[in-house]
Amino acid sequence: MSKTRITIVGCGKLGTALGLALRNVVKDAEIIGHDKDNSAAKRAESLKAVDRTQWNLPASVEGAQLILLAIPQDGLEVTLKAIAKDVAAGAIITDLCPVKTNALRLAAVLPANVAYISSDVILKPTMPDAQPDTAISLKGAAWTITPRSGTAPESVAQFANIVSALEAAPIFMDADEHDGLRLAVDALPAALGFAMMSVVAGDVAWRERKWLAGEAFNQATAQLDQRTPAELAAALMQQPAASAHWLNQTMRQLVTLRDAIESGDAKQVAQLLSQAQNQRIEWLNDWQRGREDLPPNAEVQKPSLMGSLLGQRLADQLQRKR
Repeated sequence: MSKTRITIVGCGKLGTALGLALRNVVKDAEIIGHDKDNSAAKRAESLKAVDRTQWNLPASVEGAQLILLAIPQDGLEVTLKAIAKDVAAGAIITDLCPVKTNALRLAAVLPANVAYISSDVILKPTMPDAQPDTAISLKGAAWTITPRSGTAPESVAQFANIVSALEAAPIFMDADEHDGLRLAVDALPAALGFAMMSVVAGDVAWRERKWLAGEAFNQATAQLDQRTPAELAAALMQQPAASAHWLNQTMRQLVTLRDAIESGDAKQVAQLLSQAQNQRIEWLNDWQRGREDLPPNAEVQKPSLMGSLLGQRLADQLQRKR
């Protein structure tokens, strides 16, 4: 029996983490890696996240039953167009881009007999007292699942089983729901990082002040490095009314803080900051507990639905991991 083939397009940190996680779950799969940056692809291969790399994008997906697109949003259109004619019938393709409505629109170039599921991996936040670790862990992550219209329920169930086998929590969302919720906790922090960087660096004292801007300032503005300016602009412009709403709410909160400072009301300043700190602690604690409203992972049936698409060997491997 030939090996199940999995292709990972995009061999950055997330793509490499996916390869390593799949390697631990599926012992007999062949994992192919592709990245336009050849050094990133070779690094994933050296870490054994992929078995081999393929520089030609269409060739990398030939015969693959599962294709994961760990690429920026602004590279999705050209990637889907490039692989559309070479994807095997019945394959599952998933992107990991932050904006679902746009991803599903672009997926129209794919054949109807391909299962396209737009997904999003939200990694578990690191607790303040945790030891620093540069490796990405999928354990405990929230993994949203948004299939395009017409995708067979069996394929969606198969993909959800894979997510569960990777010890992430599958969460089903439609595109508008996902994008509306994600905007405030993803694009907005990056926009605030832009404002902070622009204001401080635009000040006449920046030449001297930059040497006082250390790790704290780096962390406060780090969101600017998580995506390209074009990708962030697209996320904000995808829902202009919602973007304006969250920016207005942020400005109102800052005005409240400013007014309390200007009036000399130290008690109110402390209360505002304490409330935000407590909300952050509660948020992190909720992540540690996990979502109580998620159903338990469904058992894979035999003969499994996963086996019908990805091959019984892969399904058996996932079954044994439970």
